[in-house]
Amino acid sequence: MTVKKVSFGMLAAILMICGTFMFTSCSPDDEAEEERGKRAEFLNMLKSLDWGMDTTFVYGHKTPDVDAVCSSLAYAKLMRTLGYNCKAKLSGDINRETAYIADVFGFALPELKSSVAPKTRLILTDHTDYAQCVDGAKEAIVLQKIDHHLEGDILDSGIPYVRREMIGATCTIIYEMYRELGVSIDDETARILLAGLLSDTRNLTKAATRLEDSVAWEALVTQLHLEDKVAEISHQMSEASNNYFGMSDSEIFLSDYKGYDMGGKAIGIGSLDCQASEMEDFINRMLAVMPQVMRDKKLDMLFAKIDNKVPNPDESNPDDLFLDDGTYIIYCGDGARAIAETIYGSSLREGVIYSKEKIGRKQIVAKLTELLQN
Repeated sequence: MTVKKVSFGMLAAILMICGTFMFTSCSPDDEAEEERGKRAEFLNMLKSLDWGMDTTFVYGHKTPDVDAVCSSLAYAKLMRTLGYNCKAKLSGDINRETAYIADVFGFALPELKSSVAPKTRLILTDHTDYAQCVDGAKEAIVLQKIDHHLEGDILDSGIPYVRREMIGATCTIIYEMYRELGVSIDDETARILLAGLLSDTRNLTKAATRLEDSVAWEALVTQLHLEDKVAEISHQMSEASNNYFGMSDSEIFLSDYKGYDMGGKAIGIGSLDCQASEMEDFINRMLAVMPQVMRDKKLDMLFAKIDNKVPNPDESNPDDLFLDDGTYIIYCGDGARAIAETIYGSSLREGVIYSKEKIGRKQIVAKLTELLQN
């Protein structure tokens, strides 16, 4: 499913229609009072947290992508604006897409801090599984979690404040929080938020994209005057993400990798792209490296999705040089074939399944979780 960009005109029409039905039950003054109440409730919640005396670190997930990095940066800045000593950190090396957009948009990246001491205060963004956390997180104190995935083994019930929305990007959620709290979004923060949104929604084209992402996209692009440039920026981000030049096969496989604990089993899932003309060789190389990745990560099963890219026949659209033509699922480990075939059908050959539909990692996680935890 492709989610179209929503213009302010369309939004105004939607709000006008909604207002027609809501007018009799809720006046603008009532709505303003409700928003003030929610803002006060959130601010009081922050005051009640056990912040301690040291810095609270804000982390995205391991093998951080753009949304993980940018959500941690933007949320740490929001907390500092509200008076709390928070700082974004990286738990692992950034990928090429993150390096590219940080350079283009001109924002500084967090420093690397790959482990934390017991009782360190943490805020987590863009993940909800300990396997993706900074080392030492299980002995740390998690104060908040801001995320857009299904609940993992970092349970919501154990954290004082959780905000999870099943939308395209964590940066969209944080954009919403700035607006709800009445905190001004300066241009640097707007670039940081837009970077994460563009990456995780692939400029509003991914299946997980929602109206909230479109609203944030419109506001941020307009603020930054990027209406005529955003498509090209997104295209260059995608090119950087798929640039594997000079990388080993193991580095390629792990360039967009996440780990999970599902039903007591350690599961890894990679996310890759490849042009259709190079797919067979690429799959063979990834299958060859997967056993070593399993050993290094101490996994029970390992999967990856590979989006199949074909040239766009519409040469008049230089911003979309390739189109998606289904997804290959590759797998490794005892029991992996049975699980993969239960979800996606028969294998083409050992280790390889093809789906005509484009499959996102969130969909794979949901299906695996259902099978392995039941």
